[in-house]
Formats: sequence, C-alpha cells, structure tokens
Amino acid sequence: MNLLLVRHAEAEDEAVSGSDFARQLTRYGHETAAAVARGLRHCIQGSVLLWSSPLLRTRETAAYISQAFGIEVNSYHEAIPAGDLNTLSRDWQNLSKQPETLIVVGHQPHLGIWTTRLTRVSVPVKKASVIGIHLKTVDQMEGELQWYALPEMLRAVATENKA
Repeated sequence: MNLLLVRHAEAEDEAVSGSDFARQLTRYGHETAAAVARGLRHCIQGSVLLWSSPLLRTRETAAYISQAFGIEVNSYHEAIPAGDLNTLSRDWQNLSKQPETLIVVGHQPHLGIWTTRLTRVSVPVKKASVIGIHLKTVDQMEGELQWYALPEMLRAVATENKA
C-alpha cells in the first residue's frame, strides 16, 4: 500500500474563538490546497482512501483532495492530531478492503515523526507538502520513501495538465 502524508495548507495564526481546532485556511492556503489536490490527482492511480484530522484546517485541505479525486473523506480520525501512528496503523490493517493508496491529511510535527519512524528518513514537512511512502507490508510499520513534493511542484503538475 502507498501511504501519502499531506500536511494541511497555510492556516490563520489564531482562530477568532481562540481554539486551535477552529483555525481556518488562509486565502493563500485555500488556493494552495486546491492546486496541490489537482496536482496529486495527476500523480496517483488506482483505489484511494482519504483520512483527515478532524481539525478545521485539515478538513478544509482534505475537501480539495476529496473533490479532485471524486471521493469522500472516509474518516476524520482522532489519532491523526494526537500523533498516534500505532492506532492509525491498526485501523488501516483492519480495513476490509485495502486501497492502493491511503491519503492522510495531518499536522506537524506528527507527519515528520511518522515519516522518520516508517522510513528512517527525515524530510522537511512544509505546509501543503506531500510525502509518498510505500509500505512494505500493510501489517508492519516499515516503508520506503518514494517521493516528497512541495506545493509548488504539485501546482506545476496541475498547471501543465490543465485540460
């Protein structure tokens, strides 16, 4: 299975309510998330499952991916903002049908920690960047870093592939 770890796009520094849960994407964040999603669509083939953190900025980022792929967000998973890779791994192992690609929209520092834990490689996890990991087996938390894309790269892919 391929695991794509997507960091949410640029969000406001502080929500009006003061709640981290309610931080929204900025205008630039919305534009970037839309472009990244369109670019990703040109890079990924086969069956896709989409999970997101329940925090607003990740839900907004995931909505663009959902639209680009024509799929629903399958789970707003509490383990994502908690940084609980063990629970996520158990849940993807228990899926009745394994997708070719699982996309997880989440946060730093967790995405960077998970990448290092799964691949033993450290990458800078910029806002709206995507890390592509091939899991050697679904039941082991060991994978190989396949690629890393900054939002500018995926925006270029989307622009070059406009109909």
